Amino acid sequence: MSAAPVAKLSVEEYLTLDRAAEVKSEYHEGEMFPLVAVTLSHALIGLHVAGSLDRQLAKTGCQVVPGLRVRVSPTKFVVPDLLVYCGKPELTDEQQDTITNPRVIVEVLSPSTADYDYGGKFNLYRRLPSFEEYVLIAQDQARVETFRKTPGNEWLLHTYEGLDTTVMIECLGVSVELREAYEGVELTAENE
Repeated sequence: MSAAPVAKLSVEEYLTLDRAAEVKSEYHEGEMFPLVAVTLSHALIGLHVAGSLDRQLAKTGCQVVPGLRVRVSPTKFVVPDLLVYCGKPELTDEQQDTITNPRVIVEVLSPSTADYDYGGKFNLYRRLPSFEEYVLIAQDQARVETFRKTPGNEWLLHTYEGLDTTVMIECLGVSVELREAYEGVELTAENE
């Protein structure tokens, strides 16, 4: 005897449930996946990076937004830690809580989500024509990796390590000092 099939949610059902939920979820072809709670380190890093980017992007036409849902296909929605869009946001409906044109996406890596952030989630983001740079920030050591899209649609990896390092976000013409990003965060002794 086989198990009964699980009913899949429509996009409309997902959006209704997610908008009312205390814990946000991602959505992949009928299934909801609740977001993992963040640690203090994760939250502090996200806050510092958002603040740094916000200051540098003031009056440029680009905006830094934490936790905004991104539609990567008609049946897939994901929620990055931070995103930057430039120009007019392309929102999916009057609720204004789902965007389709991020230029830069920032993820603070958690042990439980790092593989997904590097793999499946990165593959989803690359479907977006506006997406140019992906920033992955470790929360236990001063290490950031960026993937930059080339004019030939190839993605180049750049690794930054150590608190005295500055991460370049080239498509925006800005940078983030790792000492500022990790302020107040306990790191392992490997590359402090």
